[in-house]
Amino acid sequence: MDTRILEGSSIEHVDLRVITVEGDFYQHNLPPEERTLAELLQPITDASHTRDRKRSPPDSACLPGTRKGVLKWIVSWVSSSVLAKSQHILWVYGHAGCGKSAIAQEVSEQIHGGGRLLATFFFCRNAGDRSKIGRLPNTIASQMTISLPETAPFIQAAAKGEPQLLQIESCFSFGARVQRLVYEPFKAFAARVSYAEYFLSSPYLIIIDGLDECDDKEGVQEFIATTLKFFAQNPYLPLRILITSRVEQHIHSCLTTDSGVRLKDLADCCTRKDIEMFMDTVFEAHIRSNPVIQAHIRQNGLWPDRASSERLVDHIGGSFIFASTLFKFIFRGSGSLDDHLTPLDRFPLALDIDPGLDGLYSQSLARSEHLPYFTNIISTVALLTTPLPISGIAELLDIQAAAVARVLVDLQAIIQVPGTDDAPVTFYHTSLRDFLTTKSRSERFFVPPSFHAHLLIRCLSCHLRAQRQTPKVRLEPAKQTAAARLSDLERLLHLRREMVELLPDDEKARGLNNVATLLRWIFELDGLTSTIEEAVSVQREALNLLPHPHPDRYALLSNLGSALKRLFEHNLCFAHIEEAISLHREALSLLPHSHPYRPCSLGDLGSALYMRFKEAGSVENLDEAISLRREALSYRLAPPYFLPSTLRGLIESLGCRYGKSRSPADLDEAIGYARELVVEHYLEGHKRRDLALEKLQSLLRLRFEATGNQDDLEEIEKWKEMSRK
Repeated sequence: MDTRILEGSSIEHVDLRVITVEGDFYQHNLPPEERTLAELLQPITDASHTRDRKRSPPDSACLPGTRKGVLKWIVSWVSSSVLAKSQHILWVYGHAGCGKSAIAQEVSEQIHGGGRLLATFFFCRNAGDRSKIGRLPNTIASQMTISLPETAPFIQAAAKGEPQLLQIESCFSFGARVQRLVYEPFKAFAARVSYAEYFLSSPYLIIIDGLDECDDKEGVQEFIATTLKFFAQNPYLPLRILITSRVEQHIHSCLTTDSGVRLKDLADCCTRKDIEMFMDTVFEAHIRSNPVIQAHIRQNGLWPDRASSERLVDHIGGSFIFASTLFKFIFRGSGSLDDHLTPLDRFPLALDIDPGLDGLYSQSLARSEHLPYFTNIISTVALLTTPLPISGIAELLDIQAAAVARVLVDLQAIIQVPGTDDAPVTFYHTSLRDFLTTKSRSERFFVPPSFHAHLLIRCLSCHLRAQRQTPKVRLEPAKQTAAARLSDLERLLHLRREMVELLPDDEKARGLNNVATLLRWIFELDGLTSTIEEAVSVQREALNLLPHPHPDRYALLSNLGSALKRLFEHNLCFAHIEEAISLHREALSLLPHSHPYRPCSLGDLGSALYMRFKEAGSVENLDEAISLRREALSYRLAPPYFLPSTLRGLIESLGCRYGKSRSPADLDEAIGYARELVVEHYLEGHKRRDLALEKLQSLLRLRFEATGNQDDLEEIEKWKEMSRK
């Protein structure tokens, strides 16, 4: 699991892997002279206009027949002769949702068809390396080798002559990398073409979309400065750069002060006719496929009527993203099985949604906020740098995939929920992420900065869980593996302690509980008294933060009891086991018979009483431990992992009682549980199977010695034969 997935985290990222795999970026072991040019450049493969837009947003495109005026104007600028010494850079800017990426996509496809498109790069916030500028030169250069193969020798010479040009962190500045990998190779190509081709053909075009979605503001400014300087020195070069972005200060200050930049405000280009055409196309398509709407039209005439259509266009204003999201609401609703409204019902509701995206986002999110894990799921989707599929989100948060799907299915008007398990969950527009991370706008839906730490901890936890589940193929470095795992846990402990400081007061108990749990894991590796004593101390602090009626108090009581049991095993101080028993009794008293955790609580108390019996010899403790474990076993719907441990506890405690009372009933019951353990739970290949078979055979031997029944001997031989196989 790659731990570098968080956006804006102030905590140092920890990479626990031996081999770095970052998105589609791989470290090659071949020497540079043996690698292909593509292997040297290692471009971002999903940054161009040819990417799968469903998997790699933005998923934007101009509806046929719309934006004709601005598209014609941009294509005309691209094609203008270099003899006119026109501006080489065009900055198309506008507010969120006005269609910048859709226009960039359409221009890319039109110019690509004419053979003059050199390269495209679509930035996207929270999309891994596509939200950073470091690999832009490599990616543009790689696309140039395909669109204009004549540049390849010059790029290859630069890459092999100075390999550090290819590295994000190197002795070369970002501007130098752009210059040497992109601009100079193109200039070298242009110097070799004929005079007529140089001046009479249309220029080549590079498109940079969503520059405001690049996290590296200084890098953006360096890119712009390098580009402006290059064109100032080469005013007749047949190359154009189209940049689209929102108006942000670090971009605005660079692009509006140079005469070599042409400006285009999309606010002046979004016509009412475009919105009307967009609406007509969408509505016509849904009317053709929806029998409910067709029946309504047959009975009542045109839908929507002209007046309602005019109201909807007025309501939308000039925002294509607002229009698109509003239409998704009208025709898809929440996507939930509980949503029984038709588009006819939702149309008037759409007219009441506050104009602008914030109102739409709030109303959409409100449909799912009552569901379990809503906050964690939405916060995760908002902050992940690399989008994950539903199954990945579930694994990261340690919840069921169905719970993730249940939350997202009601939000399909604003979140792109894929139909397959391996496709990522993405926002239709990055303005939703901006909304969620700005408290003044999102209010109760605000994703706090502290959630960065929570996600990083969950990611590390996933890594450690995967590490524990990976089979060890070498025996020699076992101690090294334990030491490495201890080091990982200690780093995770440091992060969890920092996270507690960031949590609001009502969440500190949960944070401290996580710290205490991690200390208990570490104690299993280091065996230090100070570690388990600290776990007990932190667990007490967590419990003290929860008042008596709090619904989660039972869990912290149980956790403190378990920590004290572990401390008792370590130092045999009776005060600790007495307190543990008291805590487990209180926890059990808070759980009704229908509570899903009750069987675990019964088992915890039974375990503590059995431990006290083993040291003090109190038969009353042993009897109660058996009684509690029997009751726990009656909950056959308990978690699967719980049943085998309960069976083991009953086998052991019944065996102990038989040793004192010689009651045949206890021995028979223990043998029955031992058979169940072997037949139903510890199947062939299970790591505990051999021990369970030995226990079953020893119990059968005890019964044979007491009764002389030959059937027990035959069964012993049967299990022995099975063990040999």
